Parts: sequence; structure tokens; C-alpha cells
Amino acid sequence: MKTPSRPWSFRQRLRTRAFGWRGSKLAIERLKEALGEVKTAARYDPETAAEGAILLMERLWPALQQVDSSSGAL
Repeated sequence: MKTPSRPWSFRQRLRTRAFGWRGSKLAIERLKEALGEVKTAARYDPETAAEGAILLMERLWPALQQVDSSSGAL
């Protein structure tokens, strides 16, 4: 029996088209928060952290779709 998945808080912040074309600063902050959450989980349960990393990668492109990254910040 599989244990219930961890409730990742970045799921709500990295939703489809969450950031407008001027949202690169906010997108960077949210990405750092999500990475910190995955790293914290990796200390205690690497398997759960791997699931979180996959979930993060699945949500990353749709969330950053509208961001103008011409400044090179992302």
C-alpha cells in the first residue's frame, strides 16, 4: 500500500499561466521557493522529493509560458 503523497505547496503557486509577461521576478521567487521545498523533503525522504521534482518539472513550463525572459533573469 502506497503512503499518501506529500501536499506540495508549490502546486498552487505554479499553475498554468500564473505569471504575466512582466512576471519574471515573481516567477524566480516562486521557483526558488519550490526548489527549497523539494530540497527540504530530500533530507527526510528522497523518494518523495523525487516525486516532487517530477511534479515541479511538469508544472514549470505551463506556469512560465507567458513570461518574457529576454532579460536573461530566468
